Amino acid sequence: MAQNGARKYDAGAAAFFVETLCQDADTLLRFGFAMTLSEEIASRLVYKTYESIVPSLPELLNKDASVIRLLILRRAWELHHEMNQEGSSSENVLFPLLKPLDLETRSCLFLIDVVGLSIEEAREITKMDETELRRYLTIGRKRLLSFRFE
Repeated sequence: MAQNGARKYDAGAAAFFVETLCQDADTLLRFGFAMTLSEEIASRLVYKTYESIVPSLPELLNKDASVIRLLILRRAWELHHEMNQEGSSSENVLFPLLKPLDLETRSCLFLIDVVGLSIEEAREITKMDETELRRYLTIGRKRLLSFRFE
């Protein structure tokens, strides 16, 4: 029988992937949009993130869901930097708010004010120091407060 390279996982690992890892898919997609400003690129980023995590599935089985969420978001952050793609236009209502902000500001604003992560958790994902992260967060919050949706 020819081997097709596909890995075999037991039913428990498959259920874990669907019930635990995929619970953060929406958050991951939104984070992808905040980073890329493109729904299409964000979708690719989500796919690549999960694809890169599947080989680690056996090690993730015993981890807490909050730890897994941080791992997934950190992996998306890393992959985004490897892909280095950003959209230039979008019909998403948030595009005019986010476009003037740089990647770090958009990401900090999303991780802390949208997802609800702590400063320490956001630092763990982005590898920024606390002062830098708080500066980006302040810039993003000022933009948010002054923005008027048309």
